[in-house]
Amino acid sequence: MSSQQARNRFPVARGYGDNNDDDSTAYSSVASSVASSVSAIDLILDKLEQRRGFKFFQAAISIWAIVAVAKNLGVGKHVYLDPADEVEKEAHGLRLSHEAGDRPRFALVRPFARSDVETLLKSFELWDSARPCGNYKTEWNLEDYTVYGDRYAEDEHPIVDLVISFSGKSGDIEGYDTLSTIQELFDARNGWGGCFSEFVSFEAGINPEDDIYDHQPIQTNPHWVNGPNEQFRKNYRFIKNKGYASMIMMESDVQPQVDGWLDLALSEVKRNQPFAVLGSKYSGNSWDNFREEIPTALLDHINGNAIYNTTHPLLEKMVNELEKEKNTIFNAIPFDYRMSQMWTEGSKGIPSDFPFKSMIDPATGNPVVLDPKMNTFRQWYEEYGNEQPIKQAHVIENYGATNFLPQQVEGVPLVHGKGLYIPNDPNLHKITLVITDWQMDRANQLLEALDNNDHPFTEVVVMRTWKGWAELIKQNSENTGYMSKIYSILFGDDNSGELHGLSTKVRIVDRVAPEYMDLCEAPVETEYFMITNSYHRVAPDISHLMFTSGDVSSGIPSKPVIPYTPSEMDLCQEHVGCLETVKLGREIYPNLDKVVLDFDMVFETSTRNEFCAYWKGLYGQNGIVLQKRHGFVDSPEVYRWIPHGPSATSYTAYLYSLGIAESLFEFSDKSRQGSRDIFVKVLEGEEESNYLLNFWKALPPQVRNKMKQDRLKREGEG
Repeated sequence: MSSQQARNRFPVARGYGDNNDDDSTAYSSVASSVASSVSAIDLILDKLEQRRGFKFFQAAISIWAIVAVAKNLGVGKHVYLDPADEVEKEAHGLRLSHEAGDRPRFALVRPFARSDVETLLKSFELWDSARPCGNYKTEWNLEDYTVYGDRYAEDEHPIVDLVISFSGKSGDIEGYDTLSTIQELFDARNGWGGCFSEFVSFEAGINPEDDIYDHQPIQTNPHWVNGPNEQFRKNYRFIKNKGYASMIMMESDVQPQVDGWLDLALSEVKRNQPFAVLGSKYSGNSWDNFREEIPTALLDHINGNAIYNTTHPLLEKMVNELEKEKNTIFNAIPFDYRMSQMWTEGSKGIPSDFPFKSMIDPATGNPVVLDPKMNTFRQWYEEYGNEQPIKQAHVIENYGATNFLPQQVEGVPLVHGKGLYIPNDPNLHKITLVITDWQMDRANQLLEALDNNDHPFTEVVVMRTWKGWAELIKQNSENTGYMSKIYSILFGDDNSGELHGLSTKVRIVDRVAPEYMDLCEAPVETEYFMITNSYHRVAPDISHLMFTSGDVSSGIPSKPVIPYTPSEMDLCQEHVGCLETVKLGREIYPNLDKVVLDFDMVFETSTRNEFCAYWKGLYGQNGIVLQKRHGFVDSPEVYRWIPHGPSATSYTAYLYSLGIAESLFEFSDKSRQGSRDIFVKVLEGEEESNYLLNFWKALPPQVRNKMKQDRLKREGEG
């Protein structure tokens, strides 16, 4: 680690002279102290760097020793390992001016593993713009939130400690360094303006080989979530044994958005007592297309970022059960979902399903069958069910790994989620909509829907089946004002390019190749384009077309977010069309692991052009090589789904073969991040008929005649 890297690890050392809060003087004072210790370490690091042959482990031990000595000499701040430590401390803000008395003590716990360090440190930056608490006397007003919570009186307000929980052991240098850095942030910000009383660190002591969190589309490892499960159990025991009344879990991907979010959380605690767990259900859209198939326990489950009442006997029973199950196959289920299964079994009599069908129970060598425990859980429900101990909070919304946009969570105090993106900015990126059409009036319904929707498309290109469409529209234009308007816009009588007040340019193109070549043949002039067909409409809320934020000052461009399905998922493996699509993609890029639907892709036009030239060289001008390879297909279902032309998946494979796919696009796993359809099917029956017609046309003449004779024969016999 260079001296510059060391400096970057201690953001507090850069000072807070620009801070406008009343605590800015204290911030500067502490910042100067930290800067002095960091500067001293920098000098030693610079010397170490000049020594050739100085081994890494020697450097690591030396740095650790330097930091430890600096702490013991008072350079920097002490990390409190226990709230009961008899250490003289500075008063951290308004709340510490009161005697504790009978006020309850809560712990806001922020767990992290080595893989979370960067995210955790970055998350604390948000605490400057969205402060945990407000000044009761001059600033904060809970009136707008009284529908959800009750305000504590000052003399009964809980004292809250900030507890940072590291999953590893005390000998881990990165874990120690992270705890030290957060301690310095805590002191520099005066306990974030007096919101917290103590800084407490806790090490769960999980061995590195056991500290596992490996989320995969197809889960076969029974230990995949052992790290978070073990850390939760140990966090709970630590917090309970230290006498805290509640544990507020706040992982590194929980983002505060408004001032006073901690006060809002506490107000809901007061309103909802008694409870065992107070938190949020899933708010994302990953399940929209198959919600009826989701187990009740998963639909109802409270995410792990919740408030746990350590004094409630039901929570104690649940954690006891988790501890009993830690060396069994039950530990393959995330702790928060497992707790929901327990309560669902007891309250609704629904047996728990094991969520990973491909996993083998190491104890038996067979597929997993969960032991029935309904009698135990039923007793819990009979004892505690009347008080509704599992409750929903409003202070936090849980999006999990699902992608979302800022406007979807505007005004929510706390948001749990990993995929925050931005909507497309038409000033940055122009997008064309390409419509594959077979019948003239079908494209009209899509254009009319566009007229009534807010959409991101600056131009529309309709790829039509035959010439003469203009004449047909013109002949019928006197019958409807809308048709007349369409005609005037498309064919020049009205040069404004406006459709009912929307400035959307529309071009009609007579295709010269089969419709399955529209992806390559559409004459697009903008940077990007999307493609659909005339049996669909643009979704009413198209705000879910997402882009990364980028960073203009750093030269990092904004790029489209592209949903994909992992190629090894059962959903693909059981579908002939998906398998064939992946097979063709791997002819271009053998390591392809993504399936991207044509209607989900935001094609970059310049690379589309290069891809199409490559694809035609590989498969012929109109995919003649593919047609010969497929030969005679006697199933309309197979004919419908096998690729006849270029696809978004093959385009993705081409970009990966060039090594540029992830510089152009942000790929998002549908199985984890979810997605919403940009285009909604509205003419499903007609689309089905069209595919059957195309299938019939593709049959050899002798086969068509034979099928026709067989049909007539059956009708005659009937």
